Amino acid sequence: MGTEHTNKKAPMILIVDDISVNVTILENILTHEGYETMTALSVQEALTQIKKTLPDLILSDLSMPEIDGLEFCRMLKSDQHTRDIPFIFITVLNTSKEKEEAFLAGAVDFIPKPFDNVEVLMRVSNHLSIYRLRQEMTDYNRMMHKLVEDQKNLIEKTHVNVLRALNGLLKKKDAGKGMHRSHVGYNSKLLAQGLQFSPRYEDVITDEFVEAIGIASRLHDIGGFILEESPPAEEDKDYIKKCVEEGAGLMEQLGAEQEEDGALVMAQQIVSHCYCHFDGTGYPALSGSEIPLAARIVAVVDAFDEVTAPGVESKALSVEEGVEYITKNSGVLYDPDVVQVFKKLFGRMRTN
Repeated sequence: MGTEHTNKKAPMILIVDDISVNVTILENILTHEGYETMTALSVQEALTQIKKTLPDLILSDLSMPEIDGLEFCRMLKSDQHTRDIPFIFITVLNTSKEKEEAFLAGAVDFIPKPFDNVEVLMRVSNHLSIYRLRQEMTDYNRMMHKLVEDQKNLIEKTHVNVLRALNGLLKKKDAGKGMHRSHVGYNSKLLAQGLQFSPRYEDVITDEFVEAIGIASRLHDIGGFILEESPPAEEDKDYIKKCVEEGAGLMEQLGAEQEEDGALVMAQQIVSHCYCHFDGTGYPALSGSEIPLAARIVAVVDAFDEVTAPGVESKALSVEEGVEYITKNSGVLYDPDVVQVFKKLFGRMRTN
């Protein structure tokens, strides 16, 4: 039922009863008070009316032939377009069991027969007021949610611009590694996209994750750039610790600690964990899934580009040899799941 609420200012009330006298009495009471009314002598007729105009409140008899009031109420409450409409039974309920069934079906109240004008109008007015307040609250919550989302999007856009500006600065100050960072950004995004098709990561790697890693991964080595020290020939834990502290410190100053997700947080995760090893022998001494997924992805593409880059290693490896190197260190330095997807995609990756 995809109909819209009536645009009339007076609330629209649907009256459903197989006894026409009851319908006429209620219609007179309500129209005299200024309400708009629709009437039906059966549930099927009522459903036809609802398809044309969605009422603001429903008054329905409980005992009717073919489809009774309980089933009618359940039908409406199971439909997202009608489930919030207040449903009031007009009937004589003799037992607590009947009342319990009515409430469980979704009814909000009862109006006993014979009708008392004041009681009918008071109950209708009360439930219309509650319904209106709920609608206003829903609209308010929707508006607030949109404002929060818009603000988050604006903050994320600002963070992305800051990271891009930092990457631009790195290119100017350290042109020798500009191509490497570009490759890491492109290849990290490609590898993340490949992992999206893995059942294990399809709910983890969103489109936002893919876009973020393409930007954040370019700053993976910013800690070393800030140090302005030549890296030692062999892996040195003191040097690595300094790189991590410098890079993480910069991201913290930019506000990464105040956010829960986004490109800035991912950049902090990458620069803080780019020296981790999958088996826990790196720095920090985290292992396996303790290492953020973004850092595990970047570790593979960073190493692949480094070992195949001419002029960076004393003897650059061929692409095939680079893949062999990554494969040999799967489960030791690199996440086996990431390596598995990498081996399928390396041919599409940018290399020197």
